[in-house]
Amino acid sequence: MPDYEPLPHVLWIGGPAGAGKTIVARRLARRYGLRWYNCDAQTWRHLDRALAIGIRNAQRFGALTPAQRAAAPAAEIEYDRGPFTIEDLRALPSAPLIVVDGAPPAPTVAAEGQAVWLLPSRAVQRTRLAARHPDGIPPRYLQQWQEVADRAAASGQPSVTVDGLTVEQTVAEVARVFANRLAAGPVATTMAERRQLLRYANTEIIAQCQGWFAHQPDPAAGSLRAVSTASAAGPAASNWSSCRSKWPRRRSRPAPPSPPPATEPGCPRGDR
Repeated sequence: MPDYEPLPHVLWIGGPAGAGKTIVARRLARRYGLRWYNCDAQTWRHLDRALAIGIRNAQRFGALTPAQRAAAPAAEIEYDRGPFTIEDLRALPSAPLIVVDGAPPAPTVAAEGQAVWLLPSRAVQRTRLAARHPDGIPPRYLQQWQEVADRAAASGQPSVTVDGLTVEQTVAEVARVFANRLAAGPVATTMAERRQLLRYANTEIIAQCQGWFAHQPDPAAGSLRAVSTASAAGPAASNWSSCRSKWPRRRSRPAPPSPPPATEPGCPRGDR
């Protein structure tokens, strides 16, 4: 694992698939005026960068259909996105603080009070993922539970057992871990700053959905193809609707209940 220089303006939320990282990061960002770095939204940009430098597992991932990706072993399609994530974070403004819905790629980037792990039991993880993936849970998500739990234990960073906690209770626990960092800031305070952060989050989710369509394999050509959202149908259209449903809403609009995330994972890694 490579060492990286510290990123004192970044807060990290790690955990296995189904831990609740994304919803907690999004709510923290809205509540405290933080920039939300959405790992899922970067999947397809990172894939393009990985393909450009010839990473073999990225090539395998990009060539598969969504169903094949779901069934594929982690060893065949996952690759280290840490360097891309660090590059992204260094390119963003250092103010306000950034909250990442993913674990630090190396211990050196997160000092005390900058990282926390959300840990469901195996049973709770399975229940949550079954609701998210009605056609079948990708086996690698369940298989990687122990790996992520071991990584959390070895990190020396605090963890929150999420079994029995509501989303709001989980957010409160994470906020307690980050309390000193949140108090020190910087955070967005004006309406204009918060609107800019919301636009940024919306734009990133739109890019995620567009990237998903652009990276669907063309069975006839044996290569990737761009799929028009205007003509998409079937599972692809359903996925687009699910992506749209995850866009953060303005407070002036009544927010509908949060639907489960898209069936096709946006982040080919073990700590989603």
